[in-house]
Amino acid sequence: MSETRRSSLVTVLVVLLAGQTALLIGLTAFLVIELLLAEAQFPPTAIALTVLVLLIAVWLVAMTVGVHRGRAWTRGSVLTYQFLQLAIGVGSIQGFIPRPDIGWWVIGTAVLGLILILSTPVTRYLDQRD
Repeated sequence: MSETRRSSLVTVLVVLLAGQTALLIGLTAFLVIELLLAEAQFPPTAIALTVLVLLIAVWLVAMTVGVHRGRAWTRGSVLTYQFLQLAIGVGSIQGFIPRPDIGWWVIGTAVLGLILILSTPVTRYLDQRD
């Protein structure tokens, strides 16, 4: 297998995914602290949400490492995550308690992630592996 040089777009995608991963790990830590220190109105729901966010953080770590290593399986995973994040951003803008300030940041990073993962240099980089 020929060694392919990583383009700057791949590096930007890895940095974007690493930033999203760091934010989600921080959110997981916050939820764990809240779960331990605060009294939840619905403890089973609070535990389920914390476990779900933890699983997503683990998924993001695996995706980030996989993209950095050039694994082809990460393309579909990154697309799925970015589309889900896009839906969360739209929901944040239009939701029951709208937060457009957060929603636009979430949408912006999701769109950037989609553009990067669908770009030709990133596709070539991920196709020449595995």
